[in-house]
Amino acid sequence: MLMKQDKFNFLKEEHSVDNIQMLEEKITKVIEKIKVLTEENRSLNGKINQFQAKLDEKDQQIETLKKELKDADQLKENIDQLKTEREAIKAQVEELIKDLETVEL
Repeated sequence: MLMKQDKFNFLKEEHSVDNIQMLEEKITKVIEKIKVLTEENRSLNGKINQFQAKLDEKDQQIETLKKELKDADQLKENIDQLKTEREAIKAQVEELIKDLETVEL
């Protein structure tokens, strides 16, 4: 009876060693996968940073263009106002010329 018990324990220990080896292999695979995912994450974060920098640059360009557009709108208003004033002055000058033509010298 003692023999059977020793044999059983040996098989159980052998089975435990196999389980440990399988667990070790699985852990090794998990560690490798973590390394791959960590590198991919690092790479993707680098790309995110590049895109964020480009986005910030584009936002700055948009703000500059908005300011230039506002300035252009103001210049257009000034030009329109000057044209109106010019037409008024032209009308006044034409009226003065008519008045002068009626004066006999």
